[in-house]
Amino acid sequence: MSLKIQVLSSGSCGNAALYSAGRTHVLVDCGLSARSLTALLGKAGVEPSELSGIFITHEHTDHVKGVPVFLKRRKIPLFISPACLETEPFYGAEIDTEAIEADRPVTLGPLTVTPFPVPHDAARCFGFVLEAGGVRAVHATDLGRPTALVEKRLKGAHCMLIEFNHDLDRLMAGPYPMRVKLRVRSDLGHLSNDQAGRLLAASSNGETQAVYLMHLSKENNLPALAKLAAREALGDGKVRVEVARHLVAAPAWEG
Repeated sequence: MSLKIQVLSSGSCGNAALYSAGRTHVLVDCGLSARSLTALLGKAGVEPSELSGIFITHEHTDHVKGVPVFLKRRKIPLFISPACLETEPFYGAEIDTEAIEADRPVTLGPLTVTPFPVPHDAARCFGFVLEAGGVRAVHATDLGRPTALVEKRLKGAHCMLIEFNHDLDRLMAGPYPMRVKLRVRSDLGHLSNDQAGRLLAASSNGETQAVYLMHLSKENNLPALAKLAAREALGDGKVRVEVARHLVAAPAWEG
């Protein structure tokens, strides 16, 4: 059984990634409008009714924006931390939910999804290890700093989805207020290209086949800068590198 990955949208304005193992399809995050998400799923060849679940990294708007409307009339379980479920985006929402905890695997058909904690300024923020048929992918976005645990989870992954949020020089010279700049570069903010590159260099090995550069800031990064940092970190032209963008599905990977 293979594992197929299609990043539907990634960035500060909306995130969603589709993971498929046979007829089992799950989303990681639902940060787009229900209409946009449905359209992107359709282009990926998956109807909303075919989803087996949606896994939420954390409660920030760019990761949960579409949840209430998308799930209003659909019985798709939402896998989410109880701490996130108690935050404002979910007040009054009538949604079928399943609680997730760090290092407690969830199995859906041939697909196993295991949450792990990442540092971010949210009620609770998770990365995910997704495995099917011996193929392993790791989804690690919205983390303020690399940690030993994140590096450990990434090692051995065939496909890595890692945040390359900002170029530090562009961030500090850019239009954001200073308080926002300090928040972004803090240990609970977002990874810079340099930080992500070091994490990639430390965790990639002979198993690595593909890397998706995730959650690029429109204002504070450039795809070329992120890709250069990733290529320098990998030092291997054989590894496929894709830059994920907002509302533009990245080319799929299947292993």
